[in-house]
Amino acid sequence: MSRVPLLSVRDLGVSFRTRSGTVRALERVNLDVARGEILGVVGESGSGKSVTAFTIMGLLDRAGQVTGGDIHFGGTDMLKAPARELQELRGRELTMIFQSPRTALNPIRTVGVQIMDVLRRHAVVTRRELRDKAVEALAAVRIPDPQARFHAYPFQLSGGQCQRVMIAMALACRPSLLIADEPTTGLDVTTQAVIMDLIRDLARERRMATVLITHDLHLAAQVCDRIAVMHAGHVVETAPTAGLFRAARHPYTARLIAATPAGHGTLDEIQSIPGNLPDLRAPQLPACRFSRRCERHEPLCDAPDLLPETVAGDHTVSCRRPL
Repeated sequence: MSRVPLLSVRDLGVSFRTRSGTVRALERVNLDVARGEILGVVGESGSGKSVTAFTIMGLLDRAGQVTGGDIHFGGTDMLKAPARELQELRGRELTMIFQSPRTALNPIRTVGVQIMDVLRRHAVVTRRELRDKAVEALAAVRIPDPQARFHAYPFQLSGGQCQRVMIAMALACRPSLLIADEPTTGLDVTTQAVIMDLIRDLARERRMATVLITHDLHLAAQVCDRIAVMHAGHVVETAPTAGLFRAARHPYTARLIAATPAGHGTLDEIQSIPGNLPDLRAPQLPACRFSRRCERHEPLCDAPDLLPETVAGDHTVSCRRPL
């Protein structure tokens, strides 16, 4: 697998204007993912995972503003490209699976027609080929009897089948990059495993760069090659999955691993993370936004210009007192 990034995010900053002040949602975010690689982006709710994804896709809310940094996808500068070019790329070269597939699908159109809409907009196919290609997309995500499901409405399908339809729509044009934002939300544990196996297998088969956004570190560990840990708008640690679990260097990552149910014998062994995320509207935020929750905090941690440092190979951490 090539480690030349297909997607490269450098020093990305994003803020939101709200009635109660400006929220500095992202600050100096660095990520990259190569073809055929699955990158997990994990962290608590409010850490900036979904904001990062929507910014990459060029779907940032109107209240949001990119305050700095660069996003490059292949040879395209995503922050400077014309809107029409971004529209052409979305759906064809980079796609996204959203949370809550039932609300993302149109309830009054059959799933087959919705897949054909994507193909008609982004793929080079004839009118005669549209239906066959849509059925092929359903078959690729292992939906039973795809010919019959082509005519189904979303309300006639289970939650897991609706998520498979969303994946079929996202992958119908064989994109180079897939962003999956909490793709198993609301699904039972067995269906979650099936959906994640499907995403992993298709990513490997098609050499597709994949970004998996999740708050579930255990889930990310099962399918991802590398993991980036986010806290309060910062990427605090990035490492190959095995290395991260073997030797986490950031105190927040270690706390996140300790708070993961998998691997513990009893619920009493699970350790919660103390404190809360900082108020990102505050006029003065510490260089390390975890510092007020960290047992290793000392005055040095509050010094400005905290940058990620390489601690081993492809393992980087933003911490002045790493473990």
